[in-house]
Amino acid sequence: MKLGTVAENPLEWALLRTGLVPTPLLDTIIALLLARAVMVGTKLGVFEALAAGPLPAEKIAAQCEGHPAAMEKLLSALTGAGYLRFAAGRYRLAPVARRWLLKDSPHSLYDAILLQLLDARFIEQTEAYVRSGEPVHIHEEMAGEEWALYQRGMRSGANLAAAEVALRVRLPQGAHDMLDIGGAHGYYSVAFCRRHPNLRATILDLPQAIEYAAPLLAREGMGDRVVHRAGDALTAELGEQTYDVVLIANLVHHFSDEANRDLLCRVARALRPGGIVILGDMIRPATPGAGGQIGALTDLYFAVTSESGTWSLAEMAAWLRAAGLRPRRPIHLITGPGAGLQIAGKPALPAQRSVSQPVDTR
Repeated sequence: MKLGTVAENPLEWALLRTGLVPTPLLDTIIALLLARAVMVGTKLGVFEALAAGPLPAEKIAAQCEGHPAAMEKLLSALTGAGYLRFAAGRYRLAPVARRWLLKDSPHSLYDAILLQLLDARFIEQTEAYVRSGEPVHIHEEMAGEEWALYQRGMRSGANLAAAEVALRVRLPQGAHDMLDIGGAHGYYSVAFCRRHPNLRATILDLPQAIEYAAPLLAREGMGDRVVHRAGDALTAELGEQTYDVVLIANLVHHFSDEANRDLLCRVARALRPGGIVILGDMIRPATPGAGGQIGALTDLYFAVTSESGTWSLAEMAAWLRAAGLRPRRPIHLITGPGAGLQIAGKPALPAQRSVSQPVDTR
């Protein structure tokens, strides 16, 4: 999947074919304006104002506490971008906005879009990163309401893939103990536990993450089946043969190769024989250009905002083999463009043979 220039009429299609369309301008200023319009429209409540039905611009401006003329410019931009429709002097939601941008939609990305306002601040440091090689340490820089927004945004983003992950991952027979490392809001654990009634999960995350993620988990009504444990994934003691399943979702891009190898060695010890570890993350292309636009751009983003950037499936599999685990065939997620799962199992104990004792006939 790719964000790019789309012709809207035969003449534009012909110009695209000739290479005469100035696509760098569309990829920069137009993309920036589109992103900012959607983020600001979400923050100001434009889409929520239209949830009950069409409204004229002046009523939307009043509900959203915006300047009438300026609001009309934003509404026109969102209409041109396909998020709103306009007829008979009124604006209404387009299907894409109703599905993804309303707070109460079962598919809502409302908080994920608000989080991107914070992301935009970090992305502005791309030039500084490329010059110095020094990333923005976002978890050290965030405080207070930013941590709350981060947790809400990550929970919102989990709406996309959690159900698919829980559906497509085959757990060991009889699995009942799961460790979710860096799981914060816990929605992946919730999805697994809802699918597997005998499963319970412990979410290991930083205290400041748990502070703002705990209310999000409480809303899921999972009681003591999904609980938090404060700790740092880089140093926490994980135990020995304690878990049947270990999930590490959207975390390894924060750590160096060495740190990930150490983490997975501790995970391997914590797994019971026959248990599995699930690495879920955005996937870096094996070679430049091989993985498309999303994989390459998210690698850059996570390099700017964390310690390493994303990792290839081959690199993940190498960590797992070094930890004594057996990688399985990767899973590419349908609901998470550019994302995938690398799963590995811990060898089961060899079955004990029954040895017949000779019968004494004396």
